[in-house]
Amino acid sequence: MAAALLVETGSVTTMKLQKLVYYSQAWHLVFHSEPLFADAIEAWPQGPVTRSLYDKHRRQRQVAAWPAGDGSKLTATERDTLRWVLSKYGAFSAESLSQMTHMEAPWLIARGVLGPDDHSSTPIDRQQMKHFYARQRAAVDVAVSQAAASAAIEGVELDDEWQETLRSVAAGSVSADEAVAEEIRRAARS
Repeated sequence: MAAALLVETGSVTTMKLQKLVYYSQAWHLVFHSEPLFADAIEAWPQGPVTRSLYDKHRRQRQVAAWPAGDGSKLTATERDTLRWVLSKYGAFSAESLSQMTHMEAPWLIARGVLGPDDHSSTPIDRQQMKHFYARQRAAVDVAVSQAAASAAIEGVELDDEWQETLRSVAAGSVSADEAVAEEIRRAARS
């Protein structure tokens, strides 16, 4: 898995690799209800860490290739998950990804009452990962429903096409500026 990520990202810090592995596992659980890989992910002070991965990159700050793995062995579905994760998380720095995990329930629950620098090998529960991130995914539809309801209160009806545009904005696949420009073009055609 690390090998396949590195083919897509090129050289990254080991911290970023660890966080991308974590998010890949989480989202694969959401999309396919099964783990992407068998290894546990632990709640370390720096965020989620896969110990078996750490043991292979220990004392390295950057990694550019993963000779211990073969990314070509991933299924098309597994590659799709990795690409989706990279499209959502790949632009963030290692530090930003770490901070994000520190604010999310799966890592927080696994850390429990530990202090910020306390060592821990407590695994992050996969079911908690799946449920937490599944709620994040559902948030797009909830946001669109709430926007449509608010617009209806104001006397504006959002048609199906516009609601689909809102879903694209909420999902991050279209910027708000692009959506507004498209709506202006659509209104001009009418």
